[in-house]
Amino acid sequence: MIKRKIISALLAVSVGSAMLSALPVNAEGFSIKGDVNADGVFDVADVVLLQKWLLAVPDTHLENWQAADLCKDNRLDVFDLCLMKRELIYASEAVHITSPACKAAAFACADDGELLYYDNINEHIAPASLTKLLTASVALHYLSPDTVVTVGSEQSLVKSGSSLCLIRPGHKLKLYDLLKGMLMASGNDAAYTVAVTTARAVKPDTAMTDAQAVAYFSELMNSYASSIGMKDSHFTTPEGWDDASQYTTVSDLLVLANHAFSIPEIKTITGTYQKKVYFVSGENITWTNTNALLNPNSAYYCADAVGIKTGTTASAGNCLIAAFERNGKTYLSAVIGCSTGNDRYELTLKMLSQFGVANEVKLSVAPNVTESVPSSSVEEATPITTETTTVAPIVADKAEMFNRLNSLEYIPITCDGLPEYKLTDDNGAVYWLNLSSKWIWKDGVDAEAVLPDDIITWLTDNKDSVDMNTTEYYELQEELL
Repeated sequence: MIKRKIISALLAVSVGSAMLSALPVNAEGFSIKGDVNADGVFDVADVVLLQKWLLAVPDTHLENWQAADLCKDNRLDVFDLCLMKRELIYASEAVHITSPACKAAAFACADDGELLYYDNINEHIAPASLTKLLTASVALHYLSPDTVVTVGSEQSLVKSGSSLCLIRPGHKLKLYDLLKGMLMASGNDAAYTVAVTTARAVKPDTAMTDAQAVAYFSELMNSYASSIGMKDSHFTTPEGWDDASQYTTVSDLLVLANHAFSIPEIKTITGTYQKKVYFVSGENITWTNTNALLNPNSAYYCADAVGIKTGTTASAGNCLIAAFERNGKTYLSAVIGCSTGNDRYELTLKMLSQFGVANEVKLSVAPNVTESVPSSSVEEATPITTETTTVAPIVADKAEMFNRLNSLEYIPITCDGLPEYKLTDDNGAVYWLNLSSKWIWKDGVDAEAVLPDDIITWLTDNKDSVDMNTTEYYELQEELL
């Protein structure tokens, strides 16, 4: 078994490095781990496809090779295939959150673009006030945050029943401050002023009514959405009011959130709980963020929460896009269509507790001579080292060393590195060793184990007394192919 794996690894070294650069890159979006055929699910078809690609089967193409790079080393080889097979086993046991209920939800790591949880992410949904993240992004694309904006007659376009930040015609304030009213207090009144101001700035020589300016701004929104990688969305209003022709998906909302959160002004504003703002025209007002995750007095306050936007309409239900920074990683969540405002927070925090890095346990084996501890998910192929008070017996001679090797607890192969040495016992049994990463493979057995430090020390000190030879790629190729 180990020979076939090494052959595949050699094929990956020779074929993979030559082809990776030609494969498509989806840098702006998020991907499902293992979904190399990019059909929206990770299943056995992806494993078969990668295996064919590694074996250089003609006309084999990977739509999203990064999804298969489970070792995160910017190359594909048999070790990624082994991890993919193991990941598939755990994927069949994946948790589906049924309560609180929602129309669609997702939880992703913004740092590597990996979807950790997803439910109905490609279904059309109403965007509600989450639309304002796009409105703010478009405005900051065309205007300086210091642009002085005058509130005008466009306020007549604000629908009855809208959430407001209470600006009035004649008020003058900087765009950056106006965005605070739109994003923190979720002011629909601010969204219309942002829209018409931006539209007229982009086309200064074109006379437009307020309605025409909003319509043109909607065109800018759709063009901008497409440019950042939103593929299945259409916007008709700057505030996200329900409209039959206005829709998006959670998949697109994650792209929008990831982009918007990369804009410093939006990140700062959406992560602020409360702010007193002074207008250029002399007025002042204090705006409070509608996101309860940022409210220290809320039952849903979360110290790791850093943004970004709430939304509620009759069609969309109660919605929330949230960002968290935890243990050096940034996570984004999206929840659409909850029945109550509380439900959106409870579901968001449930996803954080189940899929946030603080609760991730790496699937590996602790180098303890008395037991191996497998965990519940694969994120890395690196062994986890743990403290132990168990004292390993000292290896006395070659016979005891081989007895120890055979008594190790072997697990299904994860292929953490290529073999460095080939070790043969007196009966001709072959072992493949990687002393650097402390792994041993038994030839003819699809399993591996962690090498205890005392065995590594004995082997290092007694190479001449055992049949242990250095193994290089070219030597393996000559021997195995």
